[in-house]
Amino acid sequence: MHGPEVEHPDPKLIQVLYRASTASITTILRRQYDIKNVWCRLRPLFLGMKVVGPALTIRCVPGRDDLQSGAFLPGTRFPGHPDEGIDAVRPGDVVVVDGYGIATEGLFGDLLTMRIKMKGAAGLVCDMSVRDSPHMKEKDIPIFCLGSVSPGGSVFSLDVNVPIGCAGVLVCPGDIMTGDDDGVVVIPRAMLEKVVEDVQLKEDREEFIRMKLAQGASLDGLYPTSPETEKEFRKWRVEHKRVESTAPILSEQEILRQGPKRS
Repeated sequence: MHGPEVEHPDPKLIQVLYRASTASITTILRRQYDIKNVWCRLRPLFLGMKVVGPALTIRCVPGRDDLQSGAFLPGTRFPGHPDEGIDAVRPGDVVVVDGYGIATEGLFGDLLTMRIKMKGAAGLVCDMSVRDSPHMKEKDIPIFCLGSVSPGGSVFSLDVNVPIGCAGVLVCPGDIMTGDDDGVVVIPRAMLEKVVEDVQLKEDREEFIRMKLAQGASLDGLYPTSPETEKEFRKWRVEHKRVESTAPILSEQEILRQGPKRS
């Protein structure tokens, strides 16, 4: 099954998310929208990798020995490689694979990864291991997975651009994947604009707090911010970030007391 293509978000929104850590995004989703099950316990293949982009999903099922001989024949119902999914990759996509947690096999290796890179993929998020790790770093594409192994994958890649489970989290085509050294977070596509606005505010506030700490300020009233500190921050933000301060002045303590927003 091949689901429909989804509209890509504005690249400017994606660029904003590169500023934010997955820790910040999970905090925003949990505290402000009461959304918790969005963190995938997957790690970058090499530390320091960062990925942000809309999900192109691939659903795999377990392989079976009696069907393996036909897995690479034209027109097979049980393909051994996700060729259809790879062909569907558009620039900026994050390829997300439902490998149902297999840590002892790797579907993606050197060559398949090279192919999605050449198609313009922003990264690979894989709920299984990958292989050919000695060749992966040179590919210069972010990879988040369960680790690296030698054996190739025995799974069949059936569906493209359908809802999948990835490391226990629902991922729908077009959801925004963001990953760093702490793991991968799924931002529901319908919430992207709201989360980006919250990210900009949170990252600016934390930059302001770091500045004040570097100047020797105490944490008292600074983290979380008091109404007085928040007013100082909003003034600083207008002066240094060229944004209009139209929102009401609320401290972080007041935001927490209000509870999560409802969309």
